[in-house]
Amino acid sequence: MNNMANEQTATQNKGPNLKLLGFKSPMEVIDILSIIKIDGEPVIKDDKAFLDPNLKAQEVMAYFKKNFNIDPNMLPYYASVIKKRIRERARH
Repeated sequence: MNNMANEQTATQNKGPNLKLLGFKSPMEVIDILSIIKIDGEPVIKDDKAFLDPNLKAQEVMAYFKKNFNIDPNMLPYYASVIKKRIRERARH
Protein backbone atom coordinates (compact mmCIF):
# COMPACT_ATOMS: atom_id res chain seq x y z
CA MET A 1 0.00 0.00 0.00
CA ASN A 2 2.84 2.39 0.83
CA ASN A 3 4.53 1.80 -2.55
CA MET A 4 1.29 2.62 -4.34
CA ALA A 5 1.00 5.92 -2.47
CA ASN A 6 4.63 6.79 -3.30
CA GLU A 7 4.09 6.05 -7.01
CA GLN A 8 0.95 8.17 -7.08
CA THR A 9 2.75 11.09 -5.40
CA ALA A 10 5.67 10.80 -7.84
CA THR A 11 3.27 10.85 -10.79
CA GLN A 12 1.48 13.92 -9.48
CA ASN A 13 4.74 15.84 -9.03
CA LYS A 14 5.88 15.23 -12.61
CA GLY A 15 3.15 17.39 -14.09
CA PRO A 16 1.07 16.73 -17.18
CA ASN A 17 2.10 14.23 -19.85
CA LEU A 18 3.28 16.49 -22.66
CA LYS A 19 3.17 13.78 -25.32
CA LEU A 20 -0.50 13.11 -24.60
CA LEU A 21 -1.17 16.82 -24.99
CA GLY A 22 0.57 16.85 -28.38
CA PHE A 23 3.94 18.35 -27.45
CA LYS A 24 7.42 17.10 -28.21
CA SER A 25 9.12 19.13 -25.48
CA PRO A 26 8.40 21.55 -22.64
CA MET A 27 9.90 24.33 -24.75
CA GLU A 28 7.16 23.86 -27.35
CA VAL A 29 4.63 24.84 -24.67
CA ILE A 30 6.63 27.98 -23.86
CA ASP A 31 7.07 28.81 -27.56
CA ILE A 32 3.33 28.68 -28.22
CA LEU A 33 2.43 30.75 -25.18
CA SER A 34 5.18 33.30 -25.85
CA ILE A 35 3.86 34.36 -29.25
CA ILE A 36 0.22 34.98 -28.38
CA LYS A 37 -1.48 38.22 -27.45
CA ILE A 38 -4.13 38.40 -24.77
CA ASP A 39 -6.51 41.37 -25.01
CA GLY A 40 -4.06 42.89 -27.51
CA GLU A 41 -1.15 42.62 -25.08
CA PRO A 42 1.80 40.36 -25.96
CA VAL A 43 2.79 37.81 -23.35
CA ILE A 44 6.47 38.71 -23.88
CA LYS A 45 7.26 42.37 -24.22
CA ASP A 46 11.08 42.17 -24.22
CA ASP A 47 12.47 40.99 -27.56
CA LYS A 48 15.63 39.72 -25.82
CA ALA A 49 13.53 37.02 -24.15
CA PHE A 50 12.85 35.42 -27.53
CA LEU A 51 16.59 34.77 -27.89
CA ASP A 52 17.11 33.29 -24.42
CA PRO A 53 15.03 30.14 -23.76
CA ASN A 54 15.40 30.40 -19.98
CA LEU A 55 14.34 34.04 -19.91
CA LYS A 56 11.46 33.28 -22.28
CA ALA A 57 10.21 30.49 -20.00
CA GLN A 58 10.52 32.72 -16.93
CA GLU A 59 8.61 35.56 -18.58
CA VAL A 60 5.82 33.29 -19.82
CA MET A 61 5.38 31.65 -16.43
CA ALA A 62 5.51 35.03 -14.64
CA TYR A 63 2.95 36.55 -17.02
CA PHE A 64 0.39 33.80 -16.50
CA LYS A 65 0.99 33.68 -12.75
CA LYS A 66 0.71 37.45 -12.32
CA ASN A 67 -2.24 38.09 -14.62
CA PHE A 68 -4.29 34.92 -14.17
CA ASN A 69 -2.81 33.14 -11.13
CA ILE A 70 -2.12 30.08 -13.29
CA ASP A 71 0.31 27.50 -11.92
CA PRO A 72 3.14 26.62 -14.36
CA ASN A 73 2.03 22.96 -14.37
CA MET A 74 -1.28 24.07 -15.91
CA LEU A 75 0.31 25.94 -18.83
CA PRO A 76 0.61 22.84 -21.07
CA TYR A 77 -3.17 22.42 -20.96
CA TYR A 78 -3.75 25.99 -22.14
CA ALA A 79 -1.05 25.69 -24.81
CA SER A 80 -2.65 22.46 -26.01
CA VAL A 81 -5.98 24.21 -26.59
CA ILE A 82 -4.24 27.04 -28.44
CA LYS A 83 -2.27 24.59 -30.59
CA LYS A 84 -5.44 22.69 -31.44
CA ARG A 85 -7.22 25.89 -32.50
CA ILE A 86 -4.25 26.95 -34.64
CA ARG A 87 -4.33 23.60 -36.44
CA GLU A 88 -8.11 23.85 -36.96
CA ARG A 89 -7.82 27.32 -38.46
CA ALA A 90 -4.96 26.23 -40.70
CA ARG A 91 -7.20 23.53 -42.22
CA HIS A 92 -9.86 26.04 -43.26
